[in-house]
Amino acid sequence: MSSTSTASLPRARLSGVEAARGVAALLVVFYHTALHVEGNVGGSILWGGPHFGHAGVDFFFVLSGFIITFVHYKDIGSPGRLGHYVQRRFTRVFPFYWIVLAYYLADTWLFHPLRDPGAGRLFSEAFLLPLMSPIIVGGSWTLIFEILFYVVFATLILSRRVGVGVIAIWALLVIVGHVTHPLFLAHGPQATLTSPYCLEFFMGMGCAYLMTHRRVPGSAVMLLTGIVLFAAAGIAEVLGILNGFGMTARLVYGPCAALVIVGLVERERSGQLKVPRVLGVLGRASYSVYLVHLVAIGIAFHFISRIVHLTPADALPLWFALCVVGTGAGVLASIWVEHPVIRLSRRWLKWLDRTAVPAGAA
Repeated sequence: MSSTSTASLPRARLSGVEAARGVAALLVVFYHTALHVEGNVGGSILWGGPHFGHAGVDFFFVLSGFIITFVHYKDIGSPGRLGHYVQRRFTRVFPFYWIVLAYYLADTWLFHPLRDPGAGRLFSEAFLLPLMSPIIVGGSWTLIFEILFYVVFATLILSRRVGVGVIAIWALLVIVGHVTHPLFLAHGPQATLTSPYCLEFFMGMGCAYLMTHRRVPGSAVMLLTGIVLFAAAGIAEVLGILNGFGMTARLVYGPCAALVIVGLVERERSGQLKVPRVLGVLGRASYSVYLVHLVAIGIAFHFISRIVHLTPADALPLWFALCVVGTGAGVLASIWVEHPVIRLSRRWLKWLDRTAVPAGAA
């Protein structure tokens, strides 16, 4: 592993890891769709193969730790960059999330008024606070972890020394939490802070630090090894050998994801990786796919089940059709809603910054 000055290292465009994020979102779609079909129609989809798809979340968390650190590495210890960082993170997560939240709330209030979440829970979920277990937007629990990580990384931007201390304390909390309260899926602030999922952000940060300072040889072998081991872990979970929701799974899926990420980035910045266009589109739409697919498969299943009498024999083709619908809806939502809203939000915030400058100020 060769050491190279930071200035001499070419910057990767990260299109490879973005495409991998799209594949991870697809795994989550496979998983949720299988649960939906099996729960409502019966049967077993591909002998339970899609059930390890929840591990796409493990990849998301390692990748988030990597991307935030890799992209904002030069901002660490520069408090003046905090505003830019906050704006980028806010516009990337919240505007589109609020649109999806509004849909869920409208559906609840119109068709399921007895499930009204109440003002306290609504406030907590609207701002992704780790105060209550999220029940409104499907899958939003992962965003709570994301926001927590963004806040912690902000302390690094304010002060490198303070940020390192905060991360060290956080890592200690995870270790103590596992020893004293291993049922990390319990809800609440303590469970979020001490969840083994947090370790995967640290893994991503370590990868980013490595890639910022060094070239990594053998990237093809590393990439292939990560993919094979990730798939092997999935097979072990399906066979009942690995508990996919336990601490051990985080320590298996996380490092496998780290190998894939480092391999992809090194190959891309050495000019040895070309991402197929379809994977690029899927990667760019991964956030929308993640938030929208549950809505889409629910609506599609409702209409299909009213037209066709479904039996367990229909499970596999139905699963495939719903996967296509869920993924396609996410891609269209990304093109038509998510990215236009992000651009609009960023233009609006820039306008606010300009109007906030006092008259005559330089």
